[in-house]
Amino acid sequence: MGGLSLQEFTENDHEVLVKIVKAAQRCDVKGSKGDWKRFLKKSSTSKVSADPAKRPWTTLAEFMVEKMRASDFRQKSLKDFESGGVWRDSPKQALVRATYMHRRFKEYYMFPSSDEGWVLTDSKKADDGDMNERMISLDCEMVDCDDNTKAIVRVCAVDAEYKVLLDMLVKPNRPVLDYLTSITGICEADLQNTTCSFLDAQAAVLNLLTCNTILVGHSLHNDLKALKIDHARLIDTSFLFQFRNKPESFNAGLNSLCKAVLGYTFRDDTKPHDCILDATIPMKIVHHVLMHGINGPLDIESKMIDEGQLCKLYFHGIPKVVSVNDLQKLIPQNCSCSLNEISWSGGKYGTTYGIFKSIDAANWTFTKFKGVLGEDSYGRPQKTIMVAIKSSRGKAKKVPVRVRKMISDDDAARSKCVLKAENTLTQTFEVNENDDSMCTNIVSTKKRKMTEDDQAAVNDALHSCCGHLQEIESLKEQLQAKNEEVRELQKIILDLTRQRP
Repeated sequence: MGGLSLQEFTENDHEVLVKIVKAAQRCDVKGSKGDWKRFLKKSSTSKVSADPAKRPWTTLAEFMVEKMRASDFRQKSLKDFESGGVWRDSPKQALVRATYMHRRFKEYYMFPSSDEGWVLTDSKKADDGDMNERMISLDCEMVDCDDNTKAIVRVCAVDAEYKVLLDMLVKPNRPVLDYLTSITGICEADLQNTTCSFLDAQAAVLNLLTCNTILVGHSLHNDLKALKIDHARLIDTSFLFQFRNKPESFNAGLNSLCKAVLGYTFRDDTKPHDCILDATIPMKIVHHVLMHGINGPLDIESKMIDEGQLCKLYFHGIPKVVSVNDLQKLIPQNCSCSLNEISWSGGKYGTTYGIFKSIDAANWTFTKFKGVLGEDSYGRPQKTIMVAIKSSRGKAKKVPVRVRKMISDDDAARSKCVLKAENTLTQTFEVNENDDSMCTNIVSTKKRKMTEDDQAAVNDALHSCCGHLQEIESLKEQLQAKNEEVRELQKIILDLTRQRP
């Protein structure tokens, strides 16, 4: 299929091509220029029938052929890299292969690289005289945009000696809903004088990449997806390790992984990210692994998430025409909720928090909001809801606002697991003191010293919760399998083309 071209189809293939395109429509498969209707709009200046049976065979073939060729090329590349048949063996290449062999690689890294705007880098084997492997570590900071996508606002890259190769502020090419300043450290004012566009950032990164470049990063798929770059040789530090007493789906944050591998934390989690540091630390982790190897599962400290944070919902992408009172009307009457004043941060859209009396109240309210359930880029449940307001002319209308939970459901489950374990260690009892210097009948709460029985209780609680998380993970895998069936449609389509009428 890698050599498939329009010349391999003929007018006699019209009937089977109609079947192919209709099957693609049913499964929402896109060609190199988008779905079928979008493809027709781009391919013709005049209005044409969307019925595949009424289109010429050349149009039908053109719709799918480039997509199938790119998909086949990516599948071949994947098999070559997994088998080690493309690149010579080396310690660095072993980490590339470990990334490819991770159970979630296909889920995260099978990019739509034949779609408009994407760039698939050259992955052919270099000449024997040019076998130098060069590692570059990459990190991007991103903001939320009004079309439910992410836009890059900063991109940084460092080489294997930690020299900064790239540090670029990028002007978003779409309206920004939320600058996520608490994470990115960037606000609208920081980008006012920025002239670099997304295409400039993409080109700057591509300029660093050759077929011998190994791209390094932590959860690198997020950065590559935002840059629309599909690069074959990569090391994802989030894929290299296993963790003790954690479900298989557990993905350690970069700060926690740095603590477990290098022995220190490099940032205060309450402060914004440093893009250069976030690019540097994965490279240091890779160097550590190359020098010392990976010695069994890692111990990651379980973080107790402040229950007060879990009692909140985060509203963002709030248009300036929306007031706190408008948002308050969305809250069910039988549920008590305090809404903070909307923070605008100098942007076109605002943010605020809804604070509830309990975690259950916050979760229940979220389920009552009418809107399609999705996730933000960090996996936190999110909905786009419609808020009723009055226009300047007094007419009623509705505008969209986003609302999300504070953490992902998986993180919430892990937090409950740790809380359950902590509760097994805490004992409340009365202490009667006879010392003249102290009051009698003092009631105090003390945390007793962990015994072997306590440790066993903690482990039982952790394993029980991990079992539930693994069950959730199993269901996710089943869903992923269904999604892969859809992606495999392209191969089925190829088989259909061979059934000549």
